[in-house]
Amino acid sequence: METLNDRARLERYMKQLRIEERFGRELPRFLLLHYAPGDLLTTAFSPSKYLQFVAEGELTLYDMPDESRSIILQTNFNEVRLLGEVELLNSQFEPFFVEAHSDVYTLAVYLDHYRELLLNDPVFLRFICETLSDKLAGAVRSTMHLPLRDRVIASLRYASPGEEFGNIAAISSRLGVSNRQFLRVLKGLCEEGVLSHDKKGHYRIIRLP
Repeated sequence: METLNDRARLERYMKQLRIEERFGRELPRFLLLHYAPGDLLTTAFSPSKYLQFVAEGELTLYDMPDESRSIILQTNFNEVRLLGEVELLNSQFEPFFVEAHSDVYTLAVYLDHYRELLLNDPVFLRFICETLSDKLAGAVRSTMHLPLRDRVIASLRYASPGEEFGNIAAISSRLGVSNRQFLRVLKGLCEEGVLSHDKKGHYRIIRLP
């Protein structure tokens, strides 16, 4: 992880994430952090120092119930774009592992410096409630053992028509299925006109299901 001194990128991300709309009082000072693939944003071993808005990149969320195995948790990081809000509310919370799967950029706020400000800002607290609601909905979906097609459809609703995605192996791993199973679902969605297969390993969203 590194802190970047790139004011233009920071301001672009703040506009992209509509940061000023998330706060009703004083705007905290943001840092621009960069994580390389394989870096951990949070771990179960130590509490996070930051509240982080994820601006760009792909993440994997997992747990390690013992030393011999890890469990990929069904989470779509198109919807989970805030990390550290539970730690803000509960300093004893032990977070899951969140790993950068690509280059990841976040806007970060030091929790220790701004905890009181954040906890007394009703606009920000409302935003946290909405974020936690999305995460809870994702957790409920993961416990319902939805068919793979339904899980893929559920994740597409957070994307936009024209958006492209690839890296089939990484996505199928996060979904806990084989590449062949995932590709079979993608083929069906292409036949339905939801996706198009423009080039090998890359798909584009035509319409939202």
